[in-house]
Amino acid sequence: MRAAHAFLALLPGLILACGGGGNDTTGAGAGQGEGGAGGSGASNGIPCDVDAVLEKSCRSCHGSEPKFGAPFSLVTHDDLHAPGFSDSGKPMYEMIGARIHDEDKPMPPPPNARVVGDDAATLDAWIAAGAPASGENCGGDGGGGAGGSGAGQPIGCTPDVELTPTAPYEMPQQVEDAYMCYGVTVELDGKRHITTLSPLIDNSTIVHHMLLFAADSSFPSEPQPCGNASMGQLMGVWAPGGQDLVLPAEAGFPIEGTAHFVLQVHYSNLMGLSGERDSSGYRLCTTSDLRDNDADIMAFGTTQISIPANGTQDVTCDLTIPSYIPEMTIVSGMPHMHKLGTQISTTLYPGGDGAAVNLGAANPWNFESQAWTELSTVLKPGDVVSTRCAWNNPTPSTVSFGEDTSDEMCFGFVMYYPKIEFQQWHWGLPALGSSCTDTP
Repeated sequence: MRAAHAFLALLPGLILACGGGGNDTTGAGAGQGEGGAGGSGASNGIPCDVDAVLEKSCRSCHGSEPKFGAPFSLVTHDDLHAPGFSDSGKPMYEMIGARIHDEDKPMPPPPNARVVGDDAATLDAWIAAGAPASGENCGGDGGGGAGGSGAGQPIGCTPDVELTPTAPYEMPQQVEDAYMCYGVTVELDGKRHITTLSPLIDNSTIVHHMLLFAADSSFPSEPQPCGNASMGQLMGVWAPGGQDLVLPAEAGFPIEGTAHFVLQVHYSNLMGLSGERDSSGYRLCTTSDLRDNDADIMAFGTTQISIPANGTQDVTCDLTIPSYIPEMTIVSGMPHMHKLGTQISTTLYPGGDGAAVNLGAANPWNFESQAWTELSTVLKPGDVVSTRCAWNNPTPSTVSFGEDTSDEMCFGFVMYYPKIEFQQWHWGLPALGSSCTDTP
């Protein structure tokens, strides 16, 4: 039986995908875009069955023109026999073979599908044979696999709000990695419901991933280093392969009057390209035909974080839902940490000792791969929500809670309805009210 902890009446106090940020150094990038397999007109030197797997699972990033921060192509036989990006003593194909089976940092990364079954067997057999050349002509242009980046595709509504910077970010040629933030303020005459959040990717060559926050105050409208600025309530995330966030028909995010948003964009330029500019952001679909419920997001977990220098921390934080909190429906969950996180999970125990319900987990944790997971469960007074977070800190300094990516977080976000309307309610109160102990 889980221990029950009283809810405290607190006042408000919050590169792996496709080869960016130096984390994907193998070449097994993320999966899905457009185009056929292989070369156009002449053989690319790769057997067609192998070429089809690479096309499906790798080339939306590692195509003939690499995208989303990927530093190389995986289109020709020569590409696959080139020295490895992070280990020049190994050919690229050997490193790909290792990463598709890597449980900690698999390629392609989530939310893209793993290379499994017949596809994995096809690659494994070819790699074990030394990745021999083939004279087959498979057709296509090596431009990317099926499905695209998940951004910029047709959506099932008409966007009426666009969140983009007032000036594009210009990435310096000598900078490999950058986290830039900008704000957008939206003015509305009356109340509306946000029904869909759709990522809008302007420059797919350097955009690695993107976060959207609802903020309490305005933020400069031109991209600038994020630093320790308060981002606010996390609403949307995008990484290659990610899709639109569509709310259920019975609820929408309320928006009225003056609304502030902040976008954080991670850029990767491992190829040292010059003249790269970007104005990526989000498109929102809103409606004045209000839905039955206001939706909202809240965070379980903790802000009490102190990871010792060259050490680890592993905590479990429990919260008992108090009697004055109304019953609510949880429709989505998303764990959130920064770069030192190793694992996170948020679990619901109905009545305090009922069968566990997963509200979002990542083990191992990967900062570059965050996404909402659809859920359908009810949260009631007396239920216990337990969040576990673990970190490994290889730096010479203690790391605490904070907004900067060099700080840390432990949040299990859940999207729910109806929105809690208490005057002093804040989305971070569940995390602030949790009781934490070292994980056994």
